[in-house]
Amino acid sequence: MAQTVSHLEDVVTQLRHMLPTHTATAQAIDQHEPWERIAMRAIDDGYVESADEFVRFVEACLRRST
Repeated sequence: MAQTVSHLEDVVTQLRHMLPTHTATAQAIDQHEPWERIAMRAIDDGYVESADEFVRFVEACLRRST
């Protein structure tokens, strides 16, 4: 479980570097808000329509960056 949390934190950190600073998603990440709130901000910013889609969005961003 600890490995999963650590991996998720790494993924979110990498995603943060791809986001414009002014977005609610970036600000939520910068403020270390809970995962669920970060997903909600991504929905509010129009990146995704659901939390499940947010997970797929993060994975897609990471694949493109490597």
